[in-house]
Amino acid sequence: MEAGSYKFFCPGSECDDELTFPVVRHILSQVMTDEELTTMRDRISDNFLHKRDTEIRQCQVCGVNWRKDYTKRWPGHRNRVVCNTCSKNQGRMVEYCWECRREWGRGGNSYKCGYPDCNWEEEQLRTLQTCETKKIGNVPDCPAIRACPRCGTLIHHASGCKYMTCSCGCQFCFVCLKKKRLFLWECSSHGTCPIVPRQTALPSPEFGLQPYNLFRAVLGEYMNWFISLFRRQNNDNTAL
Repeated sequence: MEAGSYKFFCPGSECDDELTFPVVRHILSQVMTDEELTTMRDRISDNFLHKRDTEIRQCQVCGVNWRKDYTKRWPGHRNRVVCNTCSKNQGRMVEYCWECRREWGRGGNSYKCGYPDCNWEEEQLRTLQTCETKKIGNVPDCPAIRACPRCGTLIHHASGCKYMTCSCGCQFCFVCLKKKRLFLWECSSHGTCPIVPRQTALPSPEFGLQPYNLFRAVLGEYMNWFISLFRRQNNDNTAL
């Protein structure tokens, strides 16, 4: 906890299972007072809230915690967090910046809060450049944290395969960063895809398409899928 951790793991040499907080609390209750357990719980919560890739932010005015809303239509608007508590207390809609947690400036747009000293991009890039590496599948030395290629949200790879689904709905490969196109992955699920180095820039937010362009995009994706399916079947028949 002193190092900023909020998770507990079994100390056994051959076991790395994560221990739930109720289990940890039950164990420590034998040697800690209720006051010490409460202090520990608050420290764990504080560590979680201050981790760089958390999806929770605390309003600096009222102290209420809010989760990032990924249901908003425009990815850029997700950086604008409405504090319902402050809005109710002040009788107006109060929005603050998801990154620097200051009230959204009048000079801001749909993506940035308008404060020139808001350095959230630099902080995220620093995280991407300094995060640890790990082996994902059969690919070693892959960065453990990636920025979603659609919305730019930082995602930490904890376990599992290389395919990732962001909270915004984007599905992509954690190794080569290629996005899934409807039903098909652009990289093989069994072979080794080329690893993309550490990201040095955040992706520009992909804003929604107009209905006509959206129809063309979806139709194009379906056509590409049918063409690739036809080619695979044709190649199989030729092989036979």
